[in-house]
Amino acid sequence: MEVQFLAVLAYDRILQGHLREGIDIARLSLDISRQLHERAEATGSLALGLGLVEIGEYEKGLERCRRGTELARKAQNTVVLWHNLDHLGRAYDALLDLERARRVREEMLEVAAHAGSQYEAFSSTRLCAVAVLSEDWEGAHAHARRAHEAGTSFDVFDGLYLHYGFEALLRGGDETSAEEEVRGLANRAKGNERDRIAYLRCLAVLSEFEGDIQKALDRSRGAEALAEKIGLPGELWQIQCKIGELHEQCGQTEEARAGFSRAAQTLRMLARNIGDEKLREGFLSAARVRRVLRHN
Repeated sequence: MEVQFLAVLAYDRILQGHLREGIDIARLSLDISRQLHERAEATGSLALGLGLVEIGEYEKGLERCRRGTELARKAQNTVVLWHNLDHLGRAYDALLDLERARRVREEMLEVAAHAGSQYEAFSSTRLCAVAVLSEDWEGAHAHARRAHEAGTSFDVFDGLYLHYGFEALLRGGDETSAEEEVRGLANRAKGNERDRIAYLRCLAVLSEFEGDIQKALDRSRGAEALAEKIGLPGELWQIQCKIGELHEQCGQTEEARAGFSRAAQTLRMLARNIGDEKLREGFLSAARVRRVLRHN
C-alpha cells in the first residue's frame, strides 16, 4: 500500500509539472518495492519510468520501463502490465522508434480486453499518438474516433496525449468532436501548467486550422515558454519545430530558421543524454529529427 500511495503521489507531482519532486518520490517508491514481490516492483517502476522520459533521460527511462514491463509480465496482473506497457510505449514515442511504439500499443489493446473497456479507449488514444507521429492521418483519425465514441471516464494521462487526438479529429473533419475533447481540459489548464501546455498546443492547432497563423504562433510561444520553464525537452523541441513551420507558412525565413535552430539545439541536448550509440543513432535518424536538423 505504501508503494502504491507513493506512486500516486509521484504521478501527481509529475503531471502537475513538478518533475524533479515527482521523480524523487518515485525513486523512494521503487526502493521500497524492491524489498517486496514482482508486482510491487512493477508498480514501483511506473512513475519513475514516466518521469525520466519526461525530463529527457530517454535511455534511463527506457531501461526502467523495460524492467517494469518484464516484472509485470511475471506478476500476471493485467492492469499493472497495461500501465507498464503504456509508459514503455511513451519511451519509444519519445525516441521516435515508432514501429516498436506501435507494437507496444497494439499489445496494450490486447491486454485492455481483460482489463476493462476504459483501457481499450485509453489504448486508442495512444495508438492515435503513434499514428500522428508517423504522419498517418487516416489511421490517427480512426483511433481518435474510437476513443471519442467510447466516452469513458477521465484518464489522468489525457494531458500527455490530447493534442494528438485533437489534431487528428480536426483533420478528419470532426470539429465538434475535437472541441468536445478539449473542453474538459480548459478548467484544468488554469491551475496546472503541464495541462496548460497541452491546451495551448490544441488551441494553436485550431488557430492554424482556421487560418490565423499569428494566433497559432502566439499560443505556440506560450506553450514553448511553459515547456522550457517546467523542463520538458521532448515537448519543447516539437513546439519549437512547429513555430518554425508556422513562420515558414508566412514566408518569414529568418524567424523560421530561429525556430528550427532552437529545436535542433534541444534535440542535440536530448541525443547527448543517450549513451547507447545504437539508441542515439536511431533517435537522430528518425525522419522528424532529420527534418529539423536539415533546417539548421
